[in-house]
Amino acid sequence: MQLTCLIIEDASFMREIYHYSLAKCENIRIVGEAADGEEAIRLLSELKPDIMLLDLVLPLKSGLDVLKEVSLVSPNTKAIAVSSIEDEKIIQKAKALGVITYIKKPFTKADLVAAFDEISKNYSEVQNG
Repeated sequence: MQLTCLIIEDASFMREIYHYSLAKCENIRIVGEAADGEEAIRLLSELKPDIMLLDLVLPLKSGLDVLKEVSLVSPNTKAIAVSSIEDEKIIQKAKALGVITYIKKPFTKADLVAAFDEISKNYSEVQNG
């Protein structure tokens, strides 16, 4: 099963890293990119991806704000958060808002692929959860 992914990251070099890291994952198809929180909500509404790869620190709307709104525009989209934030309260809030996996920057390609593999292997359970 191929899962669709929306990359939500303000740094263009990071978006390139995500593309490079996920290029050989046959079960993931990147369907779009958003560079800020407002664009993220618009694209989530239009594309309704299976997964969003979400930076928590974004211009215009934070990643936490995106998480609060995603249930209204794309309720089946699951979230992988990637951020340099170390504040445990913010990480826990993100998880309470639906983040399945939190990856701390800097990360390795293996960390990223493992997060997608985890979601892919359990997708039917996650989708119904």
